[in-house]
Amino acid sequence: MNKSRSYFKLVEALKESECPICRLVLEDSRAYLDHLLYESVLDVPIRMMLRESFGFCSWHARQIASLPPICSPSEGFAIFASDLLRKLDYVSRAIIEQGGRHWKWKSWFRKNRGRLLALLKQRACPVCDHVKQFETYHLNDLMDAIGDEEILSAYKTSQGICLPHLLILEEVYSSHANFSLFFEAQLAKTKALRVTLEEFIRKQDFRFRDQITPEEAKSPRAAMEFLVGKPGVFANEMGHDLFQRARKGSLHYGSPALTRLPTESYSLRELVDEFRISKQATFYLKKPLPPELFDALKELAEEHSGPAIEAVVEELNDIEYLYRLHSAGFSIFYGIGLPPQTIILLDGKRGFVLEGREWHLRMLKNPQDLYLSLLWHKFGIAVLLTGCVKETDAKNKLFCIAVKGKREQWCRFRDSVTKKIPRVGINVEIFGWDKWNTPIVEVLELKELQAIRK
Repeated sequence: MNKSRSYFKLVEALKESECPICRLVLEDSRAYLDHLLYESVLDVPIRMMLRESFGFCSWHARQIASLPPICSPSEGFAIFASDLLRKLDYVSRAIIEQGGRHWKWKSWFRKNRGRLLALLKQRACPVCDHVKQFETYHLNDLMDAIGDEEILSAYKTSQGICLPHLLILEEVYSSHANFSLFFEAQLAKTKALRVTLEEFIRKQDFRFRDQITPEEAKSPRAAMEFLVGKPGVFANEMGHDLFQRARKGSLHYGSPALTRLPTESYSLRELVDEFRISKQATFYLKKPLPPELFDALKELAEEHSGPAIEAVVEELNDIEYLYRLHSAGFSIFYGIGLPPQTIILLDGKRGFVLEGREWHLRMLKNPQDLYLSLLWHKFGIAVLLTGCVKETDAKNKLFCIAVKGKREQWCRFRDSVTKKIPRVGINVEIFGWDKWNTPIVEVLELKELQAIRK
């Protein structure tokens, strides 16, 4: 055997009064978390990976708190947890919207069990078997009692249950008469937790650290309790049980398949007719839309007769075109991990794909699955801000504007090498990305309003 570094690590582990493989795996996992939290916390590919895996298993998530302070474990976990809560909100809200206002979506849950992942231990010790029996009793009691106004009120003021137990409830009790009432209350709690987390993240800036409230300071720990449950209750994923169960849900969130219906191509004019009977249209773009389609959508927006339009863009660096989309009334989102084709989804129920140089348009067979799959690929939103430059930080190439009717906003040019920071006191209009991994707006274009008035 080659006496490599791993060989000597195994020798040292064998000297301890515990399983050497367990010890080495623990050391490896701590080393990985140490590196990730210290160096990659804002790395978008890493965050995308964690979105796809929906964070860490309980065992590894619990190790984050024991990392050295230099890794900033609370701040790093808050960033990841905010992403996961946003993804949960997107998917859950989409399910509700597809079901209608009168909770008809309960039948959707019954037909599609396991779409929200269920976390179960793969093997249980006898004590676990005993505890699990009582766990079932408690979950059933919660479902029965939540319909009582007093219990519902108490639940709304509590921290709520953890996500693993939420997933068990979805799988086992989704047909219960009170499940919809409980689910709506829980989503309100997770949204409030995400808002608190984002305030905690924003106030990591040294200028706001003294403004962190006790509730915000506790939010990373509260998020961990929600996302992975109590220590030791839920298993890690080394047995691959969770991954296999996710596959049984039939929705493959990671790499959506674009299944086309075997029909003739649609024309762009026929697509515009589809827009007229839709309330919501979402485009996933890596290149500009056909001019004919863009002009038709702009015309619909001016007539106030078309749908609300979202454009999720990736690798689309034409600032002038992005500004035109924004001016036409599109809500523009910064996308990551989009399909190479141009995708159009209407009301989350109908879908089309635009392909080729001649823009062949075909209907998608799986638009609802694709809609749920792509919901969480948004990483920011385009904003148009007007305000007065209040402060600059030349060393870090930052400037702060006092936005009219809003709080102060720090900004940085995307091209900070050639762009000059505006001087204090001038009024400016900024078009840029408000990304969800940083409180600093990435400026694509800046106009000095004083110069325009002259």
